[in-house]
Amino acid sequence: MALLVCALAGVAVGALCSRPVVNSPGYAVTAAGLGSLLALVTAGSPARVVVTGLVGGSVRVPLGAPAGAVALSAVAGAVACLVSARRG
Repeated sequence: MALLVCALAGVAVGALCSRPVVNSPGYAVTAAGLGSLLALVTAGSPARVVVTGLVGGSVRVPLGAPAGAVALSAVAGAVACLVSARRG
């Protein structure tokens, strides 16, 4: 379950830093690096909740983390689709 949550957080960051959203490769790589860092450091982030639980020795994943990761990746995908459709 922890792998799924972290993968969905990565999908969200990748969707927002993809070619249709960020045109410059340099900015895309920088944004992806910062987005990945923020996904692990920001309080309330699903990835942070799961990783903190794993490091602390907990084997139970709170149900809010997978639900938040699914919602986050869905919103990020929708935003990426809207931006790419708008740019033509």
